[in-house]
Amino acid sequence: MNYGALRELIDHFEAFEQEATQYSVQAFSEWLYHRMHPKTVEPVQKDYFEQPLDLDNEIAGGIGILSQHARHYVKTALRDTALVSIMDYLFLASLLRQGDLRKSDLINSNLVEFSPGMEVIRRLLRKKLAEDYVDPDDKRSKRVRITAQGRAEFFRASQSMLQASRIVTGNLTEKEKVVLVSLVRKLMAFHQPIWESDNGTDLTVLLRRYKSEASTS
Repeated sequence: MNYGALRELIDHFEAFEQEATQYSVQAFSEWLYHRMHPKTVEPVQKDYFEQPLDLDNEIAGGIGILSQHARHYVKTALRDTALVSIMDYLFLASLLRQGDLRKSDLINSNLVEFSPGMEVIRRLLRKKLAEDYVDPDDKRSKRVRITAQGRAEFFRASQSMLQASRIVTGNLTEKEKVVLVSLVRKLMAFHQPIWESDNGTDLTVLLRRYKSEASTS
């Protein structure tokens, strides 16, 4: 006789006696079955925000938060100038760096949609920070150039903008900044052709078209 199995059965019955409210062979057999075959508990799906984020989400979310911080610093930097937003500053910088530009080229070079880009241009014209004139090569379009007043306002804002930039980079060391600049330039180079050729394209298509190329290179 297998006394070990009998001893185990007796142990189970003693546990049954402590838990049961009625005693019968049927009740004990049902209790023993459930004890030996516990139900598999379905894992509870974690709340979205409790799930560990993957690297892509961490990076995209971090960039978004950093851009908000940068926006606040820039707003403070431009507080005592005639410039309203970072786009005012960037549009003037483009005109200084590249010279006179068609309105569409100025807008596209700053990665802005047409309507908000035109609003920036109208604001610069209204404040006499820039002026427009008919393009001699294409009478249907106009070019924009920075004025002396716009140049002075740009350089006046540049010192505060430099301070904002230094705050944005936080406590990074010089070596870390070099690494970050390299990665930022790589990402900018990745996104530029999407802006130029695939702006507004379905995200699934973009992932297939560009991420697959990046993974094989």
